[in-house]
Amino acid sequence: MNQADATLSPQLIVESYQRAYKQVHGRTPTVLHQFGEWYQVNNEIVPRSTLLAEVARLRSIAQKQRLQSTDKSLVNRLIAKLRGI
Repeated sequence: MNQADATLSPQLIVESYQRAYKQVHGRTPTVLHQFGEWYQVNNEIVPRSTLLAEVARLRSIAQKQRLQSTDKSLVNRLIAKLRGI
């Protein structure tokens, strides 16, 4: 865990996970801070470090999805433009 992770409040971690999860899966998960370093995610107890790693992983997936979407729309616009010629 790095210095920045140590200063994150439980509420900020919960909100970050919910936001990242929703970007990837389109729905909001149930996340509760239990005590100390433990969280309950969709009825499964996980440590803080696992939840932070999952936030990073989900953000990476969301970014890849956005890039793929951008690439597809760019290709579609190019195809439409070429058809108009």
